[in-house]
Amino acid sequence: MRYLNRITFSFSLLAFALLFTACERVIEFDTDSESQLVLNAIPSSQRQLFVNFAYSRFFLSDTYLPVSDVDMAVSVNGTEYRPDSIVGSNYFFNYILQDDDSVSVLIRTGDRTVTAHTHVPRMPRVSTPLAFIDSSGVFDLLTINFNIDDYPDYPEQYCFTITQRDSGLRYRPYYEKYDTIDTSYNTMFCCLDKQLTSPEVSSTEALGGYFYSQLLASDKAIDGTNHNTTLLIILLKDTNEVEPFIHQYTLNIESVTTDRYQYLKDIAGATSMTQYFTEPAPVHCNVNGALGIFAGNARYSVPLTIVTLPLPTPKHEGVENLVRLENLETLKRLSRHSK
Repeated sequence: MRYLNRITFSFSLLAFALLFTACERVIEFDTDSESQLVLNAIPSSQRQLFVNFAYSRFFLSDTYLPVSDVDMAVSVNGTEYRPDSIVGSNYFFNYILQDDDSVSVLIRTGDRTVTAHTHVPRMPRVSTPLAFIDSSGVFDLLTINFNIDDYPDYPEQYCFTITQRDSGLRYRPYYEKYDTIDTSYNTMFCCLDKQLTSPEVSSTEALGGYFYSQLLASDKAIDGTNHNTTLLIILLKDTNEVEPFIHQYTLNIESVTTDRYQYLKDIAGATSMTQYFTEPAPVHCNVNGALGIFAGNARYSVPLTIVTLPLPTPKHEGVENLVRLENLETLKRLSRHSK
């Protein structure tokens, strides 16, 4: 009887495997399909103007095909500029962009004409961030506190990210060897500021209700105010890191045009986990005659100097002026949810 049960079980496993094998689909790639013209540029405040213009590439290829016979001109506030250097598919112009610049591009190649227009937002006005580590709770928390001095009667759309650089020696137990790494990425952070995260002002859904790798928010709730806010990072310990190991953090606050805001929102949606089970989402394009995005920004970036501070008490008035009461409430709320 046991022998018969084993045979029955074996045939069941075989039938189950054959069922999945029969349902397997092979994806065929058409590598001979016609390439499309692609224009990408982010005219950025206080940076040199450049434009990337090339043919689209097969996603498994690591090279872009440059476009031949290109006649390109960029107009900034009515003044025309021509490329003064070309590196691969990047066209550089002898102009440093400024706040509120109006920028248009006109490209002719063969019988094709490509156009796009954008403007350069104003550089965000941000106070020097205070960054300190609090070790009084369940987790070590990196607290980042700063003020945004929002322009009055000037609609702004912000993108908040925190870049983390990890560098040093790390042990890999599975391979029983050491690796030297040096990598940067947008790390997860927590924001409990409803004036930046409520559905009325934000286009980003928090992971687990609290955490973001990118926070997109308008200034509807803080227009014209000097708004104080706090971002938090849970510092998890990696026991495979070999001291001294570097963890560096950079706060990025980007003021973006409506086109770039929609593009960043679409990219975040297209790369979310739910896209593994649904059709690819369309990504915003504002270029005429080609694919791509031509949208301005102004990016404030500052490396964080992290200090170790005690939690504010009535005896620490200097610290209390820097870390406002809402930051303590934020720490308490996050600590309660972490337990």
